[in-house]
Amino acid sequence: MAKIAVLGLGSMGAALAACLVRAGHEVRVWNRTAAKAEPLAEMGATACATASDAVSPSEFVLICIKSHRDTIALIEPIASELKGKMVCDMSSGDTADAEELVSLITSHGASFMLGMINAYPSGIGGAETTILTVGSPGSWERYGEVIRQLGAKSAHVGETPTALAALFAGLFTVRQGFMFGMINGAAVCQKAGIPMQVFADQIPASIKLVHDYYDLFARTVPAGDFDDPEASLKVYALALEDALKTFRTLGAPHEFIQNMHDQTRAAWDAGLGDKQLTVLATSPGRDG
Repeated sequence: MAKIAVLGLGSMGAALAACLVRAGHEVRVWNRTAAKAEPLAEMGATACATASDAVSPSEFVLICIKSHRDTIALIEPIASELKGKMVCDMSSGDTADAEELVSLITSHGASFMLGMINAYPSGIGGAETTILTVGSPGSWERYGEVIRQLGAKSAHVGETPTALAALFAGLFTVRQGFMFGMINGAAVCQKAGIPMQVFADQIPASIKLVHDYYDLFARTVPAGDFDDPEASLKVYALALEDALKTFRTLGAPHEFIQNMHDQTRAAWDAGLGDKQLTVLATSPGRDG
């Protein structure tokens, strides 16, 4: 059983705190709006009047508020109380904010962990829920079990603070890329007078291809093997050229597909036309 402080009791923070209470930990909770702590107090948590009151007796400080910048503002006044503790921030932020937060935490003698929650609040504690973390050396060995209680498929992905922000940006792009693909696809179909129900009914067939694309990506990118494609980058570039012309002809917003077209065309011009489309993940110009 660990002594845990949970700071921030929005929908996600409250779900994290409730899960930890159910797991048998000694949980202290704090929120700017004190009433949000009441349901957790009824479960067995200790509601604290200040963040300091929650942090001081705890060994593990879990923070789930809006952003890393908000976390910095929250803990700066009580930073001297962090020495020897593990501070785990589940808030979001960019790479620069992550580095600043970690610098603040470690400069006061505390260890750090940053977490990315891949679930809704209702999924906390679930067998399929994943929380990805980066942290100080030994952080996962010491508190990995606590994180796995919040999500059974959770994992540690390294010690570099900026890595998690980059991973979030990458995975968010995958999810939203699919959503924006549907949105932009709907726009061009509307311009052509295609009923939206007809368009929506055909999306499941495309979803099957998305699974195939994942298999291709997983098989080729980690191994760096882009030879012998069933459909080459050149084939995709030509198809994107036709699709882009259609978007433009119909007057549909075309920035999304223009970006895909430009990336494939540039790789083709660079001599990669006979490779797998996934060569774009490692093609020249992507290493900054």
